[in-house]
Amino acid sequence: MPHREHFSILVIEDNEGDFILIEEFLLAQFEDAAIKHCKNYTTAKKVLTEHTDQFNVILLDLSLPDKHGVDLIKEVVSFGVTVPIIVLTGYIDFEFGVKSLSLGVSDYLLKEELTALSLYKSIIYNVERKKITATLEESEKRVRTFAKQLSDVVEEERSRIAREIHDEFGQQLSGLKMSLTSLKRFSEPGNDIASVIDALLLDINQSISTIRQIANELRPALLDKLGLFAAIEWLLNQFQQKSGIDTRIYIDIDQPPINKSIEINIFRIFQEVLTNIYKHANATLVNIRIENRDGVINMKIIDNGRGIKSSTLHNPMSMGLLNMKERAILIGAELNISSADNSGTTVELIFDVNQKQTLENKRVLYN
Repeated sequence: MPHREHFSILVIEDNEGDFILIEEFLLAQFEDAAIKHCKNYTTAKKVLTEHTDQFNVILLDLSLPDKHGVDLIKEVVSFGVTVPIIVLTGYIDFEFGVKSLSLGVSDYLLKEELTALSLYKSIIYNVERKKITATLEESEKRVRTFAKQLSDVVEEERSRIAREIHDEFGQQLSGLKMSLTSLKRFSEPGNDIASVIDALLLDINQSISTIRQIANELRPALLDKLGLFAAIEWLLNQFQQKSGIDTRIYIDIDQPPINKSIEINIFRIFQEVLTNIYKHANATLVNIRIENRDGVINMKIIDNGRGIKSSTLHNPMSMGLLNMKERAILIGAELNISSADNSGTTVELIFDVNQKQTLENKRVLYN
């Protein structure tokens, strides 16, 4: 029984005989089919440019007179086509078929094995799969929108708490220190109260130092005042003092400006990596290298520790790794982690500043 739902189908095929056969197959299975035929890439390009969203499916022959193979697939996909692209070819090449699927093609069918039923099943299956995929992508986008908003709220709260601790509590302790110092001046010589005041002053100084450290860990002042790269140097210095692990850092002198919300996510990734090294790596050296390659920032954190087990590295429930990956996705960065037993670990973060800032100018990310 023919499919009654309306289908608009673009057939890109230069062989007239093959097109006639494909058309017969389609009309035999679809009761209401609008079939558009393009005999070459140039014509198809014009149609896709003007009517990208008009079609339900695209049937693509890979051997057109003006373009063919991988180049043809890449060009058609580059139009931002959101409907399934089903390749029809007379060449039996399993490896190429697999490769075409990785390029964005939905299915790969051999013409000599094609029947009306197999073509129909492929079209219906891939159209429905595309709808489900689109729904999942939209759902994932909403989740990431929420994750971004939640991350921003958390960072704003961290910043507020850091200010409160530093400005309010810190000032109160400083005032108390001044009062005790003044009291000491009026104490009688040889009175035991002077030694008590000295002990209190020592405690207050330690408390002020602790408060500053807590405030900086919540939201480093350097990050807001001097930017990401200075904050990373401060973080590494703090790490070396705390862990005793030797550290080295190289930062390209060409330091492009980066959006503040992106800076904090990169900083948190660095924090997570260094925390993992301190807790688990048993390393003696950490090397950080940050380079700017025409607006593409390449950041590497390399340690000489015992490495990460493969089971941990690929464990989807590893919260530390998951947190880093999610933060990288939120800012549009690529995160690569490579490790081997007793061979250390390399964490690489790649971020395109120009592309990201262009996106930021066009829209408010995930808001």
